[in-house]
Amino acid sequence: MVEKIKVISLFSSGGLAEAYLKNLNVEIIAANEIKEERAKFYSYLYPSTKMIVGDITSNKISKEIINYSKSKNVNCIIATPPCQGMSIAGNLNPLDKRNRLITYAIEIIKKIRPKFIMLENVPLQLTTKIKYKGKIIFIPEFIKAELNTMYNFNDVDLIKTMDYGIPQMRKRNIFLLVRKDMNFLWNFPKPTKKIINLRQ
Repeated sequence: MVEKIKVISLFSSGGLAEAYLKNLNVEIIAANEIKEERAKFYSYLYPSTKMIVGDITSNKISKEIINYSKSKNVNCIIATPPCQGMSIAGNLNPLDKRNRLITYAIEIIKKIRPKFIMLENVPLQLTTKIKYKGKIIFIPEFIKAELNTMYNFNDVDLIKTMDYGIPQMRKRNIFLLVRKDMNFLWNFPKPTKKIINLRQ
């Protein structure tokens, strides 16, 4: 029997990313969102999911996320931190404090140690720097420095949505991680050669 995937979603916003996961036997156990109005909308869409409303940088909130996840045997974490500081649609401010929110997600990951992790953001995350242990390094370098001993990373981390049957040109930086004791890599399937336009 295949183990059920039990997820906590960090920076969940209104939950659009989770729309069809239940069709794949993926259960969203809990979610965290700082904005109360977004959290209410999420709870309207997913009434069976535990919504933890509050700032992930707060010790109280992070402990609640960790303790609840452990109590429910969460085995997968999805984290999609805000991108405004590194998006061409945002302010492209390398000093935007939201760029460092990934560090709080990583601390939670290290305490829960789930089997699977998906980290998603805009392509410019690959070239955005943050301060880490007194040094200025790229965000991907930070992620790998913190998790490389525990997790295997996917081979390709810059994905074109048009290569997977989605009618848009958007690119995304997506890290797919599997805990090393699972002994396999979580990679994207081969891109499709068929391009789907919006009308189709």
